[in-house]
Amino acid sequence: MVYEHTLFVLGAYIIVLLAIGVFVSRKISTVESFFLANRNVGRIALIATLTGTVVGGSATIATGKLIYLNGLPGLWLDIGGGLGLITFGVFLAKTVRKTGLVTLPEITGKLFDTRVRYAAAILIFLTQIAWVSLLIQGAQLVLQVLLPWNVQWMLIGITIVFIAYTFLGGQIAVVYTDIIQFLIMIIGVCCLAAPLLFIQALPQFTTIAAAQLQFPSNPHVGFVYIAALFSLGFMPHLIGPDIYSKILSAKDEKTARWGAIFSGVLKLVFAIAIGLISLAALALHPGLEEAEAGLAIPLTVLSLPPVLAGIILAAFLSVMLSSADSVLVSAGTVLSVDITKKNSILVSRIGIISVGFGALILALAFNDIIKTLMFAYTIFTGGLILPILLGFYKEKTGITSQSALWGLMLGGGTGLVWLLFENPFGIDAVLVGMMISIIPYLIQKIFFVTTLQRKKN
Repeated sequence: MVYEHTLFVLGAYIIVLLAIGVFVSRKISTVESFFLANRNVGRIALIATLTGTVVGGSATIATGKLIYLNGLPGLWLDIGGGLGLITFGVFLAKTVRKTGLVTLPEITGKLFDTRVRYAAAILIFLTQIAWVSLLIQGAQLVLQVLLPWNVQWMLIGITIVFIAYTFLGGQIAVVYTDIIQFLIMIIGVCCLAAPLLFIQALPQFTTIAAAQLQFPSNPHVGFVYIAALFSLGFMPHLIGPDIYSKILSAKDEKTARWGAIFSGVLKLVFAIAIGLISLAALALHPGLEEAEAGLAIPLTVLSLPPVLAGIILAAFLSVMLSSADSVLVSAGTVLSVDITKKNSILVSRIGIISVGFGALILALAFNDIIKTLMFAYTIFTGGLILPILLGFYKEKTGITSQSALWGLMLGGGTGLVWLLFENPFGIDAVLVGMMISIIPYLIQKIFFVTTLQRKKN
């Protein structure tokens, strides 16, 4: 096989990760060690594991596809994510860590009531199925350029690998493996792939359409679409269950704050690297159809020598694995702590398996990384973000549990319906969902002002 050296590198890498999961599983002695790595994650480890979490399939393969199809404005997804995480670090990370709780729904319950906590937990659990599905599809696109296997069998195999080492070691295994994966991601994507592929493709840049090189917008990508992309990246990094599980694992509030800020900066560095690699893909592999555009980055990597390509593809596989394990642990914890309220490692592991195979079913049904991205982020961003943000500043906003609950349900539900009808009037579903989610709060404020005026009269 032409790429046998590349496959050897990837195979060895996956075996090492599984071995680490088995080894670290012996260190699990308490529920807290499985859920939150004993709340003892230091600054360097937090930066590594948080960056590994936020630089996932949406920030690499999906963004690469967006840039390939729409030009450089596709980068707004990653830019929004990086700026969102920095904003979270500056304003909210210390507050989140200070709660000493375990999950985002539990924090939501503290801000509001048990009804909102349970509704948030259900919505988050379902959304995490879609997030893992996105990562399964991202990993499949990386491997598809190497393996002549049936796509369905590749998706099944990737799902089993994702589940296996996360199931064994929980959050503590995730942190250990994310440190390794973070280093491989930095070396493979930022230090090797971006400069080497950009230099290789530079002579061909004259073949790229001028519109695709325009930024911040171009004739094909207007303000509304840019606002939607930016919101899809920015908002989930302010309120994100997998991000919060990392922050709650930090050893103290200062570590949580600086870990989030530095991870946000690194996400912007990865955005630049993905932008350069995507431009190289446009120059070296022009004319890919929309269904094939997700393969643009992996195909471009294969233009490098086999061993080097193996290292870089391992880096992209690390991107998927380091995000998938975090989402799976977060989903399992939500099932255990918030939905069943068992606080059990066994229940969490059942959640990991359930989300993993639910994600596989979704991947087999969609088999489109952009559609999966929009599905996952629209429901979550449209429903959860604004009510919870207002809850963090409850003393100033005065938001009630009732308006938060209605905002969560109406925003998420409307966003999903709008998406299913393929964004009527050209307005993106995530923007519609966020606007609807704020209406119950506005009604509450109007009712409060009206009641107050009546009392005065």
